[in-house]
Amino acid sequence: MMIDMNRSRFPTRYLVRVGHNSVTVDGHSRAEAIRRARIRMSLDLPRLYDVIHSLEDQCFVVTQVESS
Repeated sequence: MMIDMNRSRFPTRYLVRVGHNSVTVDGHSRAEAIRRARIRMSLDLPRLYDVIHSLEDQCFVVTQVESS
């Protein structure tokens, strides 16, 4: 069996910001990056859980981080 080394299978690193908060997450798409950022921000800021999860996706600024 041959192993597929297609680069698209590897996650991309994203910087996701909302307001003054930002987190770096790995994901395969903008939507996945936002989903993971919501989880991470909720763990970091538990009192804002409801606010974080009620925000529209358009509120999140997602930037692909260059790999070094």
